[in-house]
Amino acid sequence: MTGAPPTPHTDAPVGGVAPALVDRGAPMRSFGEIFHTGLVVEDLEAAMADLSAVLGLAWTPVEEHELPVVTPDGPLTARLRFVYSRSGPCRLELLEPVPGTVWERPVQPSSGAGAAHHVGVWAEDLAAASDELVAAGHPRVLTFDDGSGGAARFVYHRLPTGPLVELVDAARRPALEAWFAGGPYPSAMPGR
Repeated sequence: MTGAPPTPHTDAPVGGVAPALVDRGAPMRSFGEIFHTGLVVEDLEAAMADLSAVLGLAWTPVEEHELPVVTPDGPLTARLRFVYSRSGPCRLELLEPVPGTVWERPVQPSSGAGAAHHVGVWAEDLAAASDELVAAGHPRVLTFDDGSGGAARFVYHRLPTGPLVELVDAARRPALEAWFAGGPYPSAMPGR
């Protein structure tokens, strides 16, 4: 059909961007590859068992940490329990809900108890990437609080249509990949 609008599913990319997306303007900076999809689940161990049985996934040990974070409502300490699937390159991250944070997940009966929560990508320059998203109208909804007042270690942004994007400092990649492969959790690494 001549003159039909391009579709991102069937047309070849133009300059690395699907033609249908070119009309929305040039893509923002390349934040690096997607490396995980996060799911907020009510019961971490039950979700791990279900996903292992269905998909054959192996998991890192469950981690539990109290993290200082900053939300639009101010700073707080979040008690976070999470785990990652070991196989990649795109892993699953399971997190338990944390009331009062971006990890709070209202249960929607129409969509079931488990829904995609966020997409995680590596960011070579976390602060600049986060600032760019804020300037483009994608608000920062949570970041690690290192006292700098800006994005640190990881930062979540909400897109206008609802999805969350988590930028993760690429400097953490070697230590996190070692953990995914069976090493210790990198809590002792500098800046953590």
